[in-house]
Amino acid sequence: MIRRAILTTALASIISACGKSDDTTVTSTEIPPTPSNGKINAKLSEMGIELPEAKMALATYTPWRKIGNMVYIAGQAASHKGVIGKKYNTQQGYAFAREAAILVLSQLKAACDGDLDRVEQCVQLQGIVRCTNDFTEQHLVINGASELFQDVFGDSGLAARAAVGTNSLPIGDACEVIATFEIT
Repeated sequence: MIRRAILTTALASIISACGKSDDTTVTSTEIPPTPSNGKINAKLSEMGIELPEAKMALATYTPWRKIGNMVYIAGQAASHKGVIGKKYNTQQGYAFAREAAILVLSQLKAACDGDLDRVEQCVQLQGIVRCTNDFTEQHLVINGASELFQDVFGDSGLAARAAVGTNSLPIGDACEVIATFEIT
């Protein structure tokens, strides 16, 4: 979205400079300022979590989509590359899933115009773990995301869930989390 806004601004400037149009109005798609108060922001602060800026998509997709009162968050991956069960153990995978869940919250915050107090509940959580063929603790890895959402949102943070293993994820990521939320 930000990339599109930059391109739109640049294109409007070029067209204006060429004398092709007097209208240089550009609609901003920037994320609005984040409210500094609110119970969820206070809870995150209490937990020592500072949400990073919502990341741009790596390919041709949108990081989130809002339909009615539902927000669908595209897969968010921790910054660690490698295979759980080989390079990393279950506890490390748990930390990676938690990190991915924090990135989900960043996207959710952008979708909620900066106000996470709008979240009613986490409806569904999907976790994908890049792991060895004999690794069977995907559910324990994805607990890193589930427990974070529960800690932040209480019981409304618990979701229907899937935790699966795979032999590969984009750009070598060790873990990816996908989530759906109901908001007001």
